[in-house]
Amino acid sequence: MLSGDIAPSELPAITVVGVPEDGCMSLTSRAVNAVAQARVVAGNDRLLTWFPQCKGKRLSMAQGYKAWLAAVLEESEEGGVVILASGDPLFYGIGKTLSNHLPSAELRFIPSPSSMQLAFSRLALPWQDATCLSVHGRPLTGLVSQIQQGELFCVLTDSNNHPGAIAKHLLTYHQAHWQVWVCEQLGGIEERVTAFTVAELATKQVDDFNPLNLVVLQRQQALYWGGYGQYAADNSFEKRMPKRGLITKQPIRHLALSSMRIRPDQCVWDIGTGSGSVAIEAAKQCWQGQVYTLESNNDCYESIEANIAAHATDNVQLLKVKAPEELANLPQANSVFIGGSRGEMAAILDTCWQRLADDGVIVATAVTIDSVAELHTWSKQRNVKALVQMVSVSQGVPLAHYTRYQAENPIHLFIFDKRLQTEPHSENNND
Repeated sequence: MLSGDIAPSELPAITVVGVPEDGCMSLTSRAVNAVAQARVVAGNDRLLTWFPQCKGKRLSMAQGYKAWLAAVLEESEEGGVVILASGDPLFYGIGKTLSNHLPSAELRFIPSPSSMQLAFSRLALPWQDATCLSVHGRPLTGLVSQIQQGELFCVLTDSNNHPGAIAKHLLTYHQAHWQVWVCEQLGGIEERVTAFTVAELATKQVDDFNPLNLVVLQRQQALYWGGYGQYAADNSFEKRMPKRGLITKQPIRHLALSSMRIRPDQCVWDIGTGSGSVAIEAAKQCWQGQVYTLESNNDCYESIEANIAAHATDNVQLLKVKAPEELANLPQANSVFIGGSRGEMAAILDTCWQRLADDGVIVATAVTIDSVAELHTWSKQRNVKALVQMVSVSQGVPLAHYTRYQAENPIHLFIFDKRLQTEPHSENNND
């Protein structure tokens, strides 16, 4: 038995060998021996052609991925199956799929360096603080919101979301302040690493690059969320004028958002968005998730879309409808903000409460006595407990050589928390 060989009785059901782009040349003896001993060798034709000497049965992925995977799993019942994969199979590779089908004791992985590792080695950039994102088979939506969380990123691409398309998406959200590298066929004989500005890269097409490529982004300026930061001031939002603009003012906005308990990967609905300020600030908190914001006033759309782009929140989707229209078709909400109802408060609340996650929260604001009455009546009629707060804010304004306070309209906040519905009433609720 060769050094590194394993007795047939000790072979796992499946061994996954990560193959670099130079084929067998960089493989370890352990990896080569695993392939040599294989009863079945499976993979795409590009990788299989590098092992003509292998005598095991071959399963080509050319038959289609689903049929191929079914055949691999069937063969694994006898053991001795080797799958050839690119780089590190546990880095956005087939490793996760196999782990969903087989226990870890039946799997063995022999990786090669991942594409991310190779990319940063070519650029001589320490990558312990880098984040890898993938738009391979995924939409570009949300990419910009995720790169607000750091300074160094690796982005895995595909033929639709190629480097040029990624750069165009960045420019749409005012993200020109990145140094970009496109790394092609890393480890292969046609390896190429090219530096671009975002604007330069946006002019490129899919055919300008080898299909095996990834993008590295390094931040050049600390312009997080368009330079407005996590908690933006009211004057950073365009607003429909006159009437001082349709916006939930900063103190109320922040109080409402804190009550919504938003986590990074959640889904948020914002109904009656006005300027989009709550939706945008919510999107900064659920930067791995999605915000759906509804507005029926045509005059607001231009400002909302401008604000979404300016604040780099590409995880906000504007729905130009009147609620409760379309709410039933949205993904389940973890939290909901209601800033306007257009006379449909009860219907909106009914739908939101039904579609709300079990630990979710609805926060509704009311300026008029009529809106307060609608919210209070719904709470009583549906037997839904509410935490009710009346918030009065006064702003300091100049008066000659002095400063005086100018009161703003008081705002009522109704907070409907599903977790509280099975708990005893507290002194803060509406009973």
